[in-house]
Amino acid sequence: MPSLHVLDRLAQIYECDAADLLAGWGEHGGDQVSDGGTEPETLAWQVSNLDLHQLTRAVADWADRLPDDQRRALLLKLSTAATVAAGRSGGRPPAALGRGPSPHELAGLWASRYTYVSTGRAADLEGVHRIELRAAGGRLVGRSEPTDTGILELDLAADGLLVTGSWTERTAPSGYYRGAIYHGIVQFVLDPTGRSMIGRWLGPDRHFEINSGRWELHRTE
Repeated sequence: MPSLHVLDRLAQIYECDAADLLAGWGEHGGDQVSDGGTEPETLAWQVSNLDLHQLTRAVADWADRLPDDQRRALLLKLSTAATVAAGRSGGRPPAALGRGPSPHELAGLWASRYTYVSTGRAADLEGVHRIELRAAGGRLVGRSEPTDTGILELDLAADGLLVTGSWTERTAPSGYYRGAIYHGIVQFVLDPTGRSMIGRWLGPDRHFEINSGRWELHRTE
């Protein structure tokens, strides 16, 4: 496997991105199809070493080959499957530094506030909800009180002072996003007292661009 330095030099020579050299995606990939498929080790190396922009471009180029009338549904299905697989992965990461409250101690009512960019309105906005978290099977799950913008759902796992999981937002049918459903992943750093969590969310917008923003949870009781 070539080093990142060698890949960068080759990309300059051929006037393309490193992603094109690794996976054959994009305009330099042409219509040729590999006979051998992609080895798991190579795929893992690409995911680990390509930046988010390169991975997004690779997925977008691949999606262009899907039927137009099925593209959105298939991408959403793939995104959901990846989120579920991440949550059910058999490999457990090393325990986070610090000892935090248990899921039962974190259960209760929380005020949720996250930031996002509305490209259609060209503005930075906030999503505000009140969400009841409960302990279930060693995890924290919750559903927000309905608002005029929609409903928020969380599925989280606490590991020391890190809280990681997935989110789903079901927007109101009468709201700006007309009942669209968005989902992604989130990770918080937990205050040792268990009174607040501060972190960032990650997820696709309706144009399948990967966005991120600040997210805070604070106890209300």
